[in-house]
Amino acid sequence: MSDSLLQQAQRITQSALKCGALLPVGTVIETVVEAPFTFQLRTLSSLHYKENDQRIRQAANHSANPFKPYDPQLYVGDIGAGHICLLNKFNVIENHLLLVTREFEPQTSLLSPADFKAALLGLSEVDGLIFFNGGREAGASQPHKHLQLIPITPSDLPLAEQLNRFSEQPESNPHLPFNQAGIQLPTDITEDIEAGSLWLYRRYLTLLDYLRISHTQGQAEAAYNLLLCRNSLMLVPRSAESFASVSFNALAFCGALLVKNATQANALKAAGIANALSSAT
Repeated sequence: MSDSLLQQAQRITQSALKCGALLPVGTVIETVVEAPFTFQLRTLSSLHYKENDQRIRQAANHSANPFKPYDPQLYVGDIGAGHICLLNKFNVIENHLLLVTREFEPQTSLLSPADFKAALLGLSEVDGLIFFNGGREAGASQPHKHLQLIPITPSDLPLAEQLNRFSEQPESNPHLPFNQAGIQLPTDITEDIEAGSLWLYRRYLTLLDYLRISHTQGQAEAAYNLLLCRNSLMLVPRSAESFASVSFNALAFCGALLVKNATQANALKAAGIANALSSAT
């Protein structure tokens, strides 16, 4: 692509909005402080609430595979030999990208060096966050394997201060309020994509073992979330998909949560968001 990945996404966004292929979900953002943690709570906008709620429901519809065939109006480009990059049809965050395996693979399959290569190709052009929902209990909305990329600078994430405290060895981070394990990345991780993807793949397997997430015949035997940026890699084991009817995907564990209405928001705040996240791991 002659344009950068983000420039291409922005260009395709304009045409996809005009033709109705892209259907953004409107939200209202609230900052919730539970010292020492800060969370970002997004609630579906009451303006056009039915429309926004319907789009959230459509995004979780498993009856058809939206990636095979994919909507050409949402196609951003190829990313590596085995993946394509698509706009997220029902995006809450602008320029939300999906890195989808060209051929069908289950979302419960282990990530491969090729998946990490696609992730690093994305991060080499976009200073953002890659995340993966490994299984239904981890908030996976579709059965076709895909990683997701949002162009949010990691330092702007709600839990940025805590997420920046991983070391060079795989370990649990005591500064986070939920079960997890992670590792700090080399500063040159995106300079050699082939070497970087193999490095990440090996550390990913190490973190699965650290968290006692068994994996045989290329399948993970328990649900988990993965969050990856240029600075760190983190895995979060999942024991529950939701809390008080609020579903958590990987973004919840960087401090960004989506709720449908004020009732759900109030339930989370009453219980304590940190406590809710802990209960799901």
